[in-house]
Amino acid sequence: MTSDSLLHFDSNGVYKGVLYDVDNIGESLYGIAWKSDTKEIIFTVNGAPRVGAISVVDGTYRNLITDANLTGTLRGLTQISGGDILVIETANVERFTTNGVRRTSVSGVTWPNTFGGTAAPEQIETTANGELILCGSANVNRFTTNAVRVGAAVVSAIAGTTAANGCIEMNNGSIAVAFSGTTDTIRSVGSGMTQASIATMYSDLAVLASPRWLTKTLSGNLLTVDSAFNQIVEITPAGTFVRTLGGGVLGTPNAVFSVPNY
Repeated sequence: MTSDSLLHFDSNGVYKGVLYDVDNIGESLYGIAWKSDTKEIIFTVNGAPRVGAISVVDGTYRNLITDANLTGTLRGLTQISGGDILVIETANVERFTTNGVRRTSVSGVTWPNTFGGTAAPEQIETTANGELILCGSANVNRFTTNAVRVGAAVVSAIAGTTAANGCIEMNNGSIAVAFSGTTDTIRSVGSGMTQASIATMYSDLAVLASPRWLTKTLSGNLLTVDSAFNQIVEITPAGTFVRTLGGGVLGTPNAVFSVPNY
């Protein structure tokens, strides 16, 4: 995903075409996720703030969420257990039903929610056990869907490298985090979210100089986008470099998503 278009690559990294273009120059795309109940790729659009959806069955597009309360900057989004969709809006997280109806109170929890005051949240992901991983400009965090923190707020512990621009749970239960700054690095954090559990997975400034989003392939490998070299970088869960994708096609990418089996 770039700021103005959603591009399609096959599993071999071959460019297949454009899935979606913004309606005008005042709009931009940002976050992307999977909506399992309807088999759609969902994504945030800024300018005229909304969540769009594209069916992987027939390729049709629809506006999934258009709400007068969505007036801030939209970032990442995720579908949680039960079907509700969480959308990052500036410093808050909004909650909607699977049909796009805004919710303001669920099980005594007020929405929108700040999720512990996570600064400038970027990506939000649902874990295998239904909890949430949320990362932003200063750290990565884990919460229940009722916004109760699990463990600690974990920082990069690398000088000048504070922004956690991407985060996702790996198959082994640990969390992969894309930290950006002086020494751009993919690091892992144990599922218990302790600072002591953080470890470096991959860092090569000649390949990865401005990492942003993270996603997981069907094999369990990790993909991140680099907005400096305009490419997708693939690494194994052990941190071994695999390949780069999308060179010559991508222009300042900000997100990447691997479609699951459906």
